[in-house]
Amino acid sequence: MIAKLKGYVDSVIVDENAIIVDVAGVGYTVFASSKLINSVHIGDYIQLHIYHVIKAETQYLCGFQTIEEMRAFRILLNVHGVGVKSAIAVLSALSLEELAISVATQDVGMLVNAEGIGKKTAARILLELKDKTIVELDPINKSNSVNDAVLGLLSLGYPKNIVVKLVNKAFAEIGQTASANELIVSCLRNVDKNEQLPHL
Repeated sequence: MIAKLKGYVDSVIVDENAIIVDVAGVGYTVFASSKLINSVHIGDYIQLHIYHVIKAETQYLCGFQTIEEMRAFRILLNVHGVGVKSAIAVLSALSLEELAISVATQDVGMLVNAEGIGKKTAARILLELKDKTIVELDPINKSNSVNDAVLGLLSLGYPKNIVVKLVNKAFAEIGQTASANELIVSCLRNVDKNEQLPHL
């Protein structure tokens, strides 16, 4: 089982969401999110955590820059009917925070933004992840604060699409140590500053 690769980007295969990593002259095809694919260039030195998927007919090396993203990928793979390509598509379309928010709010609309994910598959993902603690998606506990902030703002009557944008913006500004209360206060300030958002 391959758990980590360190080497140079030999090729970028955009239409397959894959790169070839040259490790001491041996090329490994690594599948990854479009975010990672679009961030690298041929010749870049790269270090990746690898989730090695072995099936009867084939094998996949799936690469991630963080342990948290790899764990989220593994959780998605455990959902019935979700394979490697679908799990990568979800992580290409959503950040871990957005995935956590979609699970917390059971928001199918966020997941169907992922390529190849229809409403039925999105609903199944949300249903099967509903009982998973967000800590499993993100072990440094930042998603607990994100979820609490989202639920708090939803209880005030703000629409989901606005809440998602506000919380993501606040989290990016404050950082990983942000508490739910800090996130909510920041979000409410952003609402007050933006006349296009509803005032409750």
